[in-house]
Amino acid sequence: MKNVFVYSIGMALILFLLISSTPSVSAASKKENRAIMGTSALTPQQMADFVKKKNPRNVRLEGVTVEELAKLFVVIGAKEGVRGDVAFAQALKETGYFSYKGDVLPRQHNYAGIGTVGNGVKGHTFRSPFQGVTAHIQHLKAYASTDKLNMTLVDPRFRYVKRGSAPTWPALQGKWAMQPRGNYGNDVLAIYKEMEQTKLRVAKK
Repeated sequence: MKNVFVYSIGMALILFLLISSTPSVSAASKKENRAIMGTSALTPQQMADFVKKKNPRNVRLEGVTVEELAKLFVVIGAKEGVRGDVAFAQALKETGYFSYKGDVLPRQHNYAGIGTVGNGVKGHTFRSPFQGVTAHIQHLKAYASTDKLNMTLVDPRFRYVKRGSAPTWPALQGKWAMQPRGNYGNDVLAIYKEMEQTKLRVAKK
């Protein structure tokens, strides 16, 4: 009888630990998914296919294809430890899926609206797509981390950022963009989620 009692207590303790630990694991996963720093989960081809689905006729990139640009985001993101695939989703938000209907021009290679403040101010111009993506990724790292850069600094506004002040995408609201409604970072994550879901539907065909 004593052994049965001890066994019952032991099983109850195990169940309690399993149940109580589940929320913390979920919370950690949710926090990780919202983090700017991390590893890309999508491939450049999946990202490019999403753009072509959303904007099949008006991609106005200069000096680079959508596939090549997506690869730059993944590769340069990996070098700096930034989620390049989500940064690509941010570029889609900033450029209208590369239709460029705002102040920035395609030839500027400014995929993040760095230096733009509205009212016709076009912001910074970068010499190449590589430099433009690097500046974008480095600007994100400035907000999300206090780690040193792994590549040569090209972001002209890196020094103006309070390092580590926005480790998650939602934390960029009011820092990267003064969006009057909703949350800037959540909008970026929503685009990423749609891009991810499109990939899964394509994979099943």
